[in-house]
Amino acid sequence: MQTSQLYRSGSSLTWRIAGFWAVILALGLAVGGVILAIGQGQSLVVRLMAPAEMKVRQIAETAMQQFHGQLELGLASVASFVREGADAPWDPPNNLPRWFDGLYVWNGHTLHVITTPVVRAQALFELVKDRLGSRFQRWDDHSSENAKLLYDTIDQSPAVLACLNSIDQRGRPVLIGVHVNLERLKSELLDPLLPSDGSLEYVDIAAVARDNQWSQQLFSAMRFWAVQPTQEFLDEQARTVFRVTVVQLALPALALLTLLIAMAVLIRAVRREVALATLKANFVADVSHELKTPLALIRLFAETLQAGRVTSDEQRNEYYDVILRESTRLTNLIDNILDFSRIEAGRKEYLFEPIDVGSVVRDTYETYKPQLEQAGFEHHFSIIDDLPTVRADRDAITQAIINLINNAIKYSDDERFLKVELSTDVRRGKRGVLISVQDRGIGIHPEDRAHLFDGFFRATDRRVREKSGAGIGLGLVKHIIQSHGGTLDVESRLVKGSTFRIFLPGIP
Repeated sequence: MQTSQLYRSGSSLTWRIAGFWAVILALGLAVGGVILAIGQGQSLVVRLMAPAEMKVRQIAETAMQQFHGQLELGLASVASFVREGADAPWDPPNNLPRWFDGLYVWNGHTLHVITTPVVRAQALFELVKDRLGSRFQRWDDHSSENAKLLYDTIDQSPAVLACLNSIDQRGRPVLIGVHVNLERLKSELLDPLLPSDGSLEYVDIAAVARDNQWSQQLFSAMRFWAVQPTQEFLDEQARTVFRVTVVQLALPALALLTLLIAMAVLIRAVRREVALATLKANFVADVSHELKTPLALIRLFAETLQAGRVTSDEQRNEYYDVILRESTRLTNLIDNILDFSRIEAGRKEYLFEPIDVGSVVRDTYETYKPQLEQAGFEHHFSIIDDLPTVRADRDAITQAIINLINNAIKYSDDERFLKVELSTDVRRGKRGVLISVQDRGIGIHPEDRAHLFDGFFRATDRRVREKSGAGIGLGLVKHIIQSHGGTLDVESRLVKGSTFRIFLPGIP
């Protein structure tokens, strides 16, 4: 027994370790699949955003090129006008950009206003005078024709001035200044560059998040703005990435789930095999004990009778009763083992014929009456008239009733009571015979009822373990009754006893 316990403990520990490492492997696969899916999701984000990122850069570069091209052409036209000596006021030619807002000429002493700006004229005038004057003093080379951009603020709003170093009609150095109207610049130059699908937009540079890698700040004159993908476009790409990532996660997740289920089924099957092997090992030990006990008693009483040590007829009859009882017990045990073996092998056959179940049960009960009285049982037998005829195997039904009576005798303690009752009942639309075997024994634990009719099962209750048994009797009863198209159920309460009910359908 100690070796068997060590074997069960070692097997349980081995499978616990195997299950633990199986879970670790499954978790590792899950984490690996998640990491791979996230990596592929990030790659997909880069691929989806690459065209938009390229378009953002193209818009920024194109806008800058067009701005500088239009600025240089416009300033060159103004410089030509100044060199030719025209007098103010002057109407700008048609080739000037519409975002030119206010034209000025500074000769170092006087600021000539060629055209007045549309808004904030006086404030711009003071700003232009101040900036052009300071700029004029810093320029040493007045032959440069490159435009310079100056930045300032007016009423907390950005102001951009474009300056060109030139000469007047007399060859004296002058500064030509242009105020850039940013709103016109945006509508005239920037807005036409946006794609018509609404995927890109211009935003204030102050509103751009620092971690926005898809935003591109515009060229120097428009550095107050940035071009970036719209939120609707980003949401659509996010939904695409989410759908693809979910699909990529679903496949490994499904494979992982299948693996876990297969592993769980395998471990459960192996555990059942180990448990079955343990049950069979215990079965062999219990059956050996069950066989030795009646054989030893039969041999002991037979040898005593043979030696002539029993002188009185009363004692001799008592010895005969013991031998008969133990041989019957041994026969029943052997029949159970042989029938259970045939059932396990699928070779059990029954001889079905119309029988009177009442007479079969009554005969079995009468056979056990002496044993019940000797064991101190209060016993009753009840049967109604006109029981339906049942098509059944007489020996199999007898064996089922014997097993139930033996269990009642074996698992009764102080209150020894047995009642066998036969009546009629209707189940599933069929009228038949209901056989009830009631005792007031130790009862059955609720957690043991699910396995009560399993082969080799013995309850964990200490009072059950103290009794010898093979654990196949109730399993055999269930197979017999189901093979006859009947049902077997049990009602039990701890210390209050149990009632087993067999229903056998009658012949229509």
